[in-house]
Amino acid sequence: MQLYFIRHGQSANNANWDKKGENAYERSSDPHLTELGNRQAQALAAFIASTQSDSDHVSVGGYRHSVNITHLYSSLMIRAIQTGTILSETLGIPLYGLPDAHEIGGVYLEREIDGVSTVSFEHGVTSAYLQENYPHIQHLQPIHERGWWQGGREDPDASLSRAERLLQYLRNRHLGSGHKVAVVTHGGFFNSMMRVLFSINTEELENRNLPTWFSFCNCAITRLDLVNDRVELTYHNRTSFMEDELVTC
Repeated sequence: MQLYFIRHGQSANNANWDKKGENAYERSSDPHLTELGNRQAQALAAFIASTQSDSDHVSVGGYRHSVNITHLYSSLMIRAIQTGTILSETLGIPLYGLPDAHEIGGVYLEREIDGVSTVSFEHGVTSAYLQENYPHIQHLQPIHERGWWQGGREDPDASLSRAERLLQYLRNRHLGSGHKVAVVTHGGFFNSMMRVLFSINTEELENRNLPTWFSFCNCAITRLDLVNDRVELTYHNRTSFMEDELVTC
């Protein structure tokens, strides 16, 4: 099983953070892609389409370049859905929604009102919204009529257990099949999945408290090969298919 992690294209939050920094940027609870993010996703899709091959027998050199995706999943956050949609339409393969692939924290906004921190109670996109805007996306489980997210902010200890659950789901469905599986996800949650895969300080709940961090640029590709109980990191944070001005991290 080949497992590809792909980070979504640049979102409005990413762009605002780059301009204003952590303490001043304006955050959306579920942002869309920017125009640059759309261009990144288009470049990613064109690159993968150019490498697709029906043959499993390629040279060592070709092995480095080929990205043969047979199954495509996406977080249900809008920026990931938009990125996954571009991939799905370009590659001609179905896109499946994976609620567990969402970014750490979930869909929420945190504001300070009269000196008290408050967290919004939101639910993400609904099945009606998806049917109207992204009718091609296929659901692996029913979406509540109020939205896929439970509301509020995810507990700090939840991302690692969620990463373990998602990875076990992918193993159960694809391990030993020869499938080539791509998951469009998010930078923070990608770090949680890498920590689970490589057993990195799993007793520490907060990724940013660790002395290590896996940088993951927008629309970058990371490939891992899963064979039985062995995990092989083939490459990480691949962005060479994009022009320099398209790369954001």
